[in-house]
Amino acid sequence: MTSVIVLRSESGKVTSEKVIEGDIGDVVRNTAAQALKEWNDMISDFIIMKDSQEWRVPLPLKPNDYERLKNFLSGKEKNEAILKLPIYIISFDNQWSGEDFQDKKVYVVSYYLDDEMKKELTTYAIDVTSENKGENEGEESEEGEEEE
Repeated sequence: MTSVIVLRSESGKVTSEKVIEGDIGDVVRNTAAQALKEWNDMISDFIIMKDSQEWRVPLPLKPNDYERLKNFLSGKEKNEAILKLPIYIISFDNQWSGEDFQDKKVYVVSYYLDDEMKKELTTYAIDVTSENKGENEGEESEEGEEEE
């Protein structure tokens, strides 16, 4: 059994987090089923995307850790093993504005290795639903401005 973390992010804030023991594919499917119940098909797309994140762990690996991580090893550098871990983003409340896409509510699902990785995934989840993504700043105020 492996540990899988599920983060829910809404409007730039993580609103829930849980660590589940199980197969990541099953966790993604179960989380997607939950998200489908919340999805409004009239106003939003429903998207599951797979991304990956590089993660480094100190060498040598304990035999237990090696068995757990061997499928994700992509190389090594000096005293670190380099892992390539999948991250699944389940977007169920989002909108298009011209060519810009904004996620409002998502679930982020990945393997849970340690608290340091949890911090990075939390930051990632916050960024995914944050409205201030660089070039979008200041564009939202066009609607609703009525001056005579």
